[in-house]
Amino acid sequence: MKTEETDLIERLTAGDESAFKSLFDLYKSKIYNTAAGFLTNESEAEDITQEVFIQVFKSIRHFKENSTLSTWIYRITISKCLDLLRQKKVKKRLAFITEIFEKENDDGKEHFVNYEHTGIDAENRELSKIL
Repeated sequence: MKTEETDLIERLTAGDESAFKSLFDLYKSKIYNTAAGFLTNESEAEDITQEVFIQVFKSIRHFKENSTLSTWIYRITISKCLDLLRQKKVKKRLAFITEIFEKENDDGKEHFVNYEHTGIDAENRELSKIL
């Protein structure tokens, strides 16, 4: 028996843009509220919400329907939140270590370079256009 959810999944897998809009309308608040609860930061919750929809868009073809679509999306949301929290923890540690070294090497020179790969920038621009 075909349910609304299986129909939506089939349409998403086929690349139906209206299905993606329906998915967005159905889940945007749930994803945002879940992320906001974990992160307690509106901007980060908005970013995670976008990242979740990008991930769903990229990987809907791999959804095996072992769970409901909402459970799958919830798991993606939680994973993205935990990843961000881990990154923030690492950055905090790195900032602490950097501060220690800067105090020791206070010669006025910048010792760390912030580098973004051009491929990542291009992919992010492409994904922004899709959304």
